[in-house]
Amino acid sequence: GLAIGLENAGLHSILLNELDKHACATLRHNRPHWNVVEGDISNVDFSGLNEQVDILTGGFPCQAFSYAGKSLGFEDTRGTLFFEMARAIKELNPKVFMAENVRALLTHDNGQTLETIKNVIDELGYKLIEPKVLKAIFYKVPQKRERLILVGIRKDLADKVSFHWPSPYKRVM
Repeated sequence: GLAIGLENAGLHSILLNELDKHACATLRHNRPHWNVVEGDISNVDFSGLNEQVDILTGGFPCQAFSYAGKSLGFEDTRGTLFFEMARAIKELNPKVFMAENVRALLTHDNGQTLETIKNVIDELGYKLIEPKVLKAIFYKVPQKRERLILVGIRKDLADKVSFHWPSPYKRVM
């Protein structure tokens, strides 16, 4: 859904990664021109991408931080996939990145998990916009999920731009 929203905003995807083979088949069927790389993100080699990456987006698995899961955070191997996103940011050096996760990431391990993520983002050379929880239904997405959104702007560009969170729609259908 995130990639379709970005496409609707006029952006062109150069690579999409998904582990689930059925999701990949659906993506390939609906968007045959998309470069869908199926498999574990830890095996994705970004060195073949020759285009400048303006925006890198991702939703590293949230089960490790979710109330519905066991909330093991980085102790759960799914929680360590944030570091794969960090690797992608480091290797691709996008102007901006956006990541989404569950609301519970805000308070997981008394805020220590998010603090670790913030420190990694800073070390990568990005200014993190204060994370915000957005409720999908207020942005014309037909679901009630809340998602924590992280936006980072490369430090060499951060002082030259002004970021504004999208305004929610006033009327929910």
